[in-house]
Amino acid sequence: MNEKLTNVKRISIAIFLNLIIVALQIIFGIISHSLALITDAAHNLQDVLSLLIALVAAVWMKKKPTKTMTYGYLRAEALAGFINSGFLIGAIFLIIIASIERFLSPEEIDSVYVILFGFLAFFINAFSAYILGFHFHIGKEHNRGHEHDMNIAAAYLHLLSDAGISLAVAVGGLVMYFFGVYWVDPLLSILFSLYILKETIPILKKTYNILMEGVPSHVDVERIKKLIKGIENVKDIHDIHIWALSSKDLYFTGHITVKEGLSVEDTDLLIKKISEILKGEGINHVTIQPETETYKCENVH
Repeated sequence: MNEKLTNVKRISIAIFLNLIIVALQIIFGIISHSLALITDAAHNLQDVLSLLIALVAAVWMKKKPTKTMTYGYLRAEALAGFINSGFLIGAIFLIIIASIERFLSPEEIDSVYVILFGFLAFFINAFSAYILGFHFHIGKEHNRGHEHDMNIAAAYLHLLSDAGISLAVAVGGLVMYFFGVYWVDPLLSILFSLYILKETIPILKKTYNILMEGVPSHVDVERIKKLIKGIENVKDIHDIHIWALSSKDLYFTGHITVKEGLSVEDTDLLIKKISEILKGEGINHVTIQPETETYKCENVH
């Protein structure tokens, strides 16, 4: 079973589990007059929507290139990750605002339902996050040759945020039940929200960079230029473009000025050597245009 199919199954399970908890929290939130449970249900519903986006992206990335979509749908991963992260950051700010308001004006509620369904939501969200993200190092690159899937990472963070919020709701319910202290619930929500915000921003920045076809942050363009210029028979390199289509597909295009009179065979060997250098830099799609000084490329700066 390939990785993409595995991701599709994981996302589908997470969607099903979250739909269950959304329904239960809304029903018992109304019964108990608990704004906390209803709000948590809204957060879980947002997770369902983000997971649906992630599911679409995971399926699209399996599609083969076509005559009009020559790259295929690889960028669907970055698009889904950007949308998910953007919505999550917006939701986190709303949660913080609502938590501050609740902190300043605590309300008494039926804490038994808050405890029960807060913990239930926490376990469901934690399990859903586990099945999606246990082999991903969120927000950082792997050092074992396996880069994380930003699409799954964004969905994972959505689930992690709701797990934290649900735990805060449950713990707050316990404190309210035993001590009658109602400001603990919003305080824990604020702390969890700040943590999730810190973890989400790097994914938002990285996916934005991919969508804008920027050079990945870990790639040193000047270093690559020096390495290529240091190769025998390479006199210059210009019109360099380095960009990513996904977390695993890094592209390079560039024009090299070669020694006058260099044979086709030697040029092929030169291109092969450059490709090997770029592969060592993590670039797996290389296009090089060889030129001589006689040909004046209009893109020479």
